[in-house]
Amino acid sequence: MFFIGLTGSIGTGKSTVSKYLSQQNIPVIDSDQIARDVVKPYSKCWHSIREHFGEDAINETDGQINRSYLARVIFNNPDERLVLNKITHPEIQKQTFLKALYYWLTFRKFVVFDIPLLFESKIYQSWMNYIVVVKCDPSKQLQRIKVRNGYTDEEALSRIESQMSLEEKCKLADFVIDNNGTIEQTFHQIDEILREIKPPSTFYILRLFLITFYGLSSFSLIKLLQYAISKL
Repeated sequence: MFFIGLTGSIGTGKSTVSKYLSQQNIPVIDSDQIARDVVKPYSKCWHSIREHFGEDAINETDGQINRSYLARVIFNNPDERLVLNKITHPEIQKQTFLKALYYWLTFRKFVVFDIPLLFESKIYQSWMNYIVVVKCDPSKQLQRIKVRNGYTDEEALSRIESQMSLEEKCKLADFVIDNNGTIEQTFHQIDEILREIKPPSTFYILRLFLITFYGLSSFSLIKLLQYAISKL
């Protein structure tokens, strides 16, 4: 198995690409979904967030994390952002590893890591065999953010500027998906990239190792059963 990193900037349409890949039966590890899962009510991270950020960080109605409140707290406060990252990142990384291990053990050819801040966080970047960046024109990006999140121009621009520039991300990518056209054109680009991507040499070595491991495990189990039956 090998790894493909999928990223972009806020409002460029990365989620559309991720959803299409999932529909093609391609395993996608969604870092945003994992980040939501690890802070579910009464989880370890949930308790730590509540202890540090107070009751305002919890929705009274359903007990879920008040994500909009936390976003306001950490957006212009690096120290508080660091605290939140220390609470959630270890658990996110653990869950990500377990999902990747599952896909390897089930003989998936590759897995896509959907990570919005792939370049900014630098945690997973070096593990990626290929990196795909989704881009669009700044005007479309701004409009999408405003419509989706209900932000003003100022709020949307501040979110965009808090991330690495899209131009810089495209320079670091192996493939770039231009999401300015129709959805069919975007899907066509994805299909073209999937046809171009080739497994690295280590893919075949690891696949052989896994096959050997399963073969030896099966052989050992058969021998153990035969021995147990002979003693009956």
